[in-house]
Amino acid sequence: MLFFALVLSCPAQQPETKINLDALLRLAKKNTVKVGAMLVPENHDVPAGQKIQISYVVIKAKDTNSVAYPIIYFSGGPGGVTIDPGFIDYLSVNPMRDAHDIILFDQRGIGYSSALPDMSFEAFDIMAKDAGIDEELRLTREMILKYKEKCRAENINPMYYNSQQNAKDVGMLFKHLGYEKYNLLGGSYGTRLGRVVQDMFPEFVHSSVLDSPAPLSGDFLLNRLESYSLALNRILDYCENTTDCKTVHPQLKEDYFKAITLLKSSPIEVSMNDSLSVVVNAQDGIYLLRRLLYQSNAREKAPELIKDYLNGGGEVLDQVLKFEYQLTNGLNLSMLLSVEKYENFNPTITSELIDEHYKKYPLIPAKLGFFDAFYQAGKDWHSASMPLSERKFSNSEVPTLIFVNRFDPVTPPENGHLFKEQLINGTLLILDEGGHGGGNPECKNEVILAFINAPNATLDTSCLNLYKE
Repeated sequence: MLFFALVLSCPAQQPETKINLDALLRLAKKNTVKVGAMLVPENHDVPAGQKIQISYVVIKAKDTNSVAYPIIYFSGGPGGVTIDPGFIDYLSVNPMRDAHDIILFDQRGIGYSSALPDMSFEAFDIMAKDAGIDEELRLTREMILKYKEKCRAENINPMYYNSQQNAKDVGMLFKHLGYEKYNLLGGSYGTRLGRVVQDMFPEFVHSSVLDSPAPLSGDFLLNRLESYSLALNRILDYCENTTDCKTVHPQLKEDYFKAITLLKSSPIEVSMNDSLSVVVNAQDGIYLLRRLLYQSNAREKAPELIKDYLNGGGEVLDQVLKFEYQLTNGLNLSMLLSVEKYENFNPTITSELIDEHYKKYPLIPAKLGFFDAFYQAGKDWHSASMPLSERKFSNSEVPTLIFVNRFDPVTPPENGHLFKEQLINGTLLILDEGGHGGGNPECKNEVILAFINAPNATLDTSCLNLYKE
């Protein structure tokens, strides 16, 4: 039996807006999966205006008599796809589903939810070229202008694709699905969205689990420079003080600087397939090393990637490029830019100030590939900007559990402390792990389930590899 739900949250006289669930229905292969969609205002401040689609999947709990509150998942990015057959299959056998319904939805502008025209693969193609900083900026400006025109042609206004509008979609979804309360589970950008949701709709939230906290405050580029520098420095210190790593890489820090210098004069060309090759120059080298630090084995693999740079290529470089390309397939970059331009771009930061900030980070001897050009060119994506004074969360009494990894290159432990300041019932767990998220999944699932089932009870974290600051 197939569970099917369809709700139109707008008047029927909106023929330009259609809900198409054909593709979603193909995902619902089991009688435990319910799929649906609803229409929401593109701009919630104008409820009668243009509508967009929000699609969702509910994976029903194994225990059909369970009265436990459901878990609703917030994907990262911004722009990360959630409704995916592989992810649904993974969650179908996850212990979280034993007693809890699991709710997945594609956020506005992504996947099955009125997706924005996606510039992700064209951005990858720009990175793949041997373009200097100025050329990369020029190409990125052209790409962003092209997709801005595509949005205009499709009557899409990117200024309304942000966390505040996103959270109001979730509020409508809460009411539509009809559960009394929900357990929030967010990763990376999903933690920011989760925090906005629990501020807007605390009456619906039983508990909140936030893995790899992404603040509302700060700056899109400058935060990345700082977090990359922190993570790389911790990796270098780890290698210096770990016998096995020190033996194989006795001068890792010096090798890192040599590698980036070498890439400036001798970029590496890597063939990914018959039709795609990537030229890795200095700024790409830093970008890809930062990307590798997302992986849980980053402490072991980062030194090997630096070695590949020195050797003109190698297996780890090939792997990180494939990893980057796979991420491109699951991330809508236009949505990422829409969100971040509104709430994480600082309009007071000029190119001159950016150059001054680079001087603060000696571990970044070249511009940060992709992000530097994307930030500067992306300021023209749309005109809206959240006031700096509003870029903060409210104090929240919702029981909240925060995970963050010690070696995370994008959401470092400092972010966890920042999140906890606003949480009256917050618990911060810093894991002595590499990567962005990750860690021991069985153990984390055990701790998460214990927390959401009894948010105010003493939490047994003995299975976690905790870092004592």
